[in-house]
Amino acid sequence: MAPSGDGFSTRGVHDARADAPANSPARTPIYQSAGWTFADLAQVDAIYERRIAGAIYGSDGNPNLLALEAQVASLEGAPEALATSAGMAAFAATFMTILHSGDRVVAAREVYGNTLRLLGDFERFGVSAVRVDATDPSAVDRALSGGARLLAVETISNPRLRVADIPSLGAAAKRAGGALLVDNTFATPYHCTPLALGADLAMESGTKFLGGHHDVVIGTLAGTRELLAPIRTFAVRAGMVPGAFDAWLAERSIETLAVRMARGADSALELARWLASHQKVRRVHYPGLPDHPDHAIAKRVLQRGFGSMISFEIDGGAAAVDTLLARLARIRLVLSLGGTATTLSHPAKSSHRALSQELRDELGLHDGFLRMSVGIEDVADIQTDLARGLDAL
Repeated sequence: MAPSGDGFSTRGVHDARADAPANSPARTPIYQSAGWTFADLAQVDAIYERRIAGAIYGSDGNPNLLALEAQVASLEGAPEALATSAGMAAFAATFMTILHSGDRVVAAREVYGNTLRLLGDFERFGVSAVRVDATDPSAVDRALSGGARLLAVETISNPRLRVADIPSLGAAAKRAGGALLVDNTFATPYHCTPLALGADLAMESGTKFLGGHHDVVIGTLAGTRELLAPIRTFAVRAGMVPGAFDAWLAERSIETLAVRMARGADSALELARWLASHQKVRRVHYPGLPDHPDHAIAKRVLQRGFGSMISFEIDGGAAAVDTLLARLARIRLVLSLGGTATTLSHPAKSSHRALSQELRDELGLHDGFLRMSVGIEDVADIQTDLARGLDAL
């Protein structure tokens, strides 16, 4: 009860109270609070020093963030995980913490365009980045021969779906005195746990398959406590961690990750085989196909299937792509991936548009190159939709 004599405004602020339920909610509540109360200064010290569990600020100790981090650490097989405000925030915090002036980063030439651009931003701090064909062991060794602080690759590359031989790359990074950082977004922990294969850090753009519904922007980073501690400190200090609601959305979605990834991978393999036989398709990129250049590696590195991403090429350039899109009834053009619905994206005009024409040509990203994220629909309906579009070419 409020003290007698409290005014109207005071009661409006202080009298919204309820006793904590004796029983637990069916799922984690949303702790939508930027500030937290303390009983006294002794409790402040105890919580700051981690002697008792508690929250300090919206971005430091929030139960929703802690729950998500525990969930991701478990799936990644990691001692610890960090949630960040986006996948690129996880990279930025890692680079800002690990790299120093004069350090070298060796990066796979086939990575998300923003990853390459972010590394370019660090050049003004005296960090040099070298691009390498990560599927060529001798090229990787040559690139690492001058020493490297980090080797950065993607488990399944964006967008040509090349598969990294993580055990070999991890060993090569260690020989050079560096660490292996793996972007595991296309595979997710369902198909690959990079840390178990020799990687030091595993990043997920949780916006994609972990979030799974196109309704949250979030990232995660998994690794040892020793590696993550300074990265966490920087991320919290710089405001690079998600809010409670975004963390709650991601935690909720990860509960169905296994079901969604299994369905998507099964459908993707069937669709890839069908696309490979279609006369209007020039080429299909999918690691589950025997003629994929990394099929043997994929069978060793990936588990429970080959993922839900397919890339394919058609003749006719941008005009043909627009003709295809105009005939599709269910598959939409979405410049992201990982949702429950099957979508298409155009790398040359989205994820890799800021790269020079020379680099896009080197990667084979012409205007007829499409990337498809396979959802959870009935696969026959997606095949029918694709057939409608392709038959119009």
